[in-house]
Amino acid sequence: MLATASVLALVRPDQAAAQLQWTGWSQIPGGGRTPSAPAAVTYRGRLYTFVQGTDNRIYLNVLSRTVWSGWSEVPGGGLTLSGPAAAVYRGILYLFVRGTDNHIYVNALLGTVWTGWSEVPGGGLTPDAPAAVTYRGRLHLFVRGTNDHIYTNILSGTSWSGWSEVPGGGLTLSGPGAAVYLGILHLFVRGTDNRIYVNVLFRTFWSGWSEVPGGGLTSSAPDAVVYRNRLRLFVRGTDNRIYINLLFRTFWSGWSEVPGGGLTLSGPAAAVYRNHLYLIVQGTDQAIYVNVYGEP
Repeated sequence: MLATASVLALVRPDQAAAQLQWTGWSQIPGGGRTPSAPAAVTYRGRLYTFVQGTDNRIYLNVLSRTVWSGWSEVPGGGLTLSGPAAAVYRGILYLFVRGTDNHIYVNALLGTVWTGWSEVPGGGLTPDAPAAVTYRGRLHLFVRGTNDHIYTNILSGTSWSGWSEVPGGGLTLSGPGAAVYLGILHLFVRGTDNRIYVNVLFRTFWSGWSEVPGGGLTSSAPDAVVYRNRLRLFVRGTDNRIYINLLFRTFWSGWSEVPGGGLTLSGPAAAVYRNHLYLIVQGTDQAIYVNVYGEP
């Protein structure tokens, strides 16, 4: 992946205003290991990080201000063959995984109580990690189908819509990533040519697939988060380094490497916690690492 100088035009004003900077990569305390991409979400004032363990069980590590809880298994005894996905909807944390039978399962956390694992209604199958995001009062769940098409299942209150293909006819070789920016849902995928594509949902209308500007390439699922009025899209480059592309309103910055020199063997996870951006990856040693962006 080639970095472009145009990213400086967007990053410099951000840094000048608040002297923002990256901390560099450090291992998340607890000694956990994962063979796939993590997931991260903020819930009730804490940052929850989820991973597929090397035993295929699902684990979490919770950050409260500056203290990590350490790794523990998510209650319910579930197993997965890919990384998890998490989103908060109506005050409930929803955790999604691909089961060992390729069906999609959910476990919900209400306060401190987990419901246990159950299959997401609709009978969908996926060979990869799902993605989830809340948009306009509904929870949107996305997966790569077994035919490499991209599918969605929408939770409204307590009712699921069932699986349907995302309009546009796109194909992907990895799980998707999603974020809501300026009232628009942005869905990102790795194309079959390893380029990064986006499909935008405005209310009920999809834009269709188009390449994210900058010419980047990835061999894993992307992830995105909104921080300080910009959508920040992260990918694993084909050199295993971690890259970022910033969307400010309708202008993309182009790809540049995330500072710190980190390497990863899977896609990244991003979340905002206590006014800082947390970027979390699987290291080349399968340990879980974090790089934090914000005011020092």
